[in-house]
Amino acid sequence: MMRRLAALALAATLATPAAAFACPEPSPELLFHSCWSSGPAAGRAAVRLLPEDLPLPPAPAEGRRLVVTGAYTGKDTRAGGLPNPVGLFVHAGTVVNADMVRMDGVLTVDPADGEPRLFHRTRARIGDDVYDLTELAERRAFLAVAAGRGISVLQSHLVIVDGAVDVRPQEGAPAFVRRLLFTDAAGFGLFQTAAPETLHDAAVTLSERHGARMALNLDMGSYDYCLEASGGSERNCGVLARDDTGKLSNLLILIAD
Repeated sequence: MMRRLAALALAATLATPAAAFACPEPSPELLFHSCWSSGPAAGRAAVRLLPEDLPLPPAPAEGRRLVVTGAYTGKDTRAGGLPNPVGLFVHAGTVVNADMVRMDGVLTVDPADGEPRLFHRTRARIGDDVYDLTELAERRAFLAVAAGRGISVLQSHLVIVDGAVDVRPQEGAPAFVRRLLFTDAAGFGLFQTAAPETLHDAAVTLSERHGARMALNLDMGSYDYCLEASGGSERNCGVLARDDTGKLSNLLILIAD
């Protein structure tokens, strides 16, 4: 009961209408935002499992679509020698990987509204119920509910938690181009650094420029897949070509009609 009340209190705190906040303009760093949707519905997201969900459909005639790499892909494989997502992974209600790793971020996408939701793994939420996924019994209950409702789940590193940067600066930390999924007062978006940055610096930049509430690191490097489509045309914004998906285990799709 206490967990449910805490979730309701948090929801009430964050319930300020998105219309009260300015919608950010597209930029080289802001690849997507749900508030760019001009239709009656807000932007939405979907998680795709590879290779099962291939081929990708062609570019939509209207609106915007962004397809990027989501969770990390492990060196191990799943049944049939197929690529395996690292950490918890549920695909439209099918539990693909029930093994949680030490990464503290969890993304859920409920097909009922298509909204991506970001949580710390100790307080992941489905509806009004909150789960501490570090506890085995609660993790099993969470996966059972996600499976029953057709929810998709993936795991990665959180870099902003409840509006505060949650990654420490480290001497000698590597600098790469970073891609971060985030939520803010106006919805959700995808941020990519203009130049190589440490994970800490990328989180600070995102926080300062866009006031992100939560932010999750997405896979990049040699797994960098990115297709941006609008008005029926499509461009490659990543390293891998459109059909070069053999090493990938999953993709994240963001849509603004």
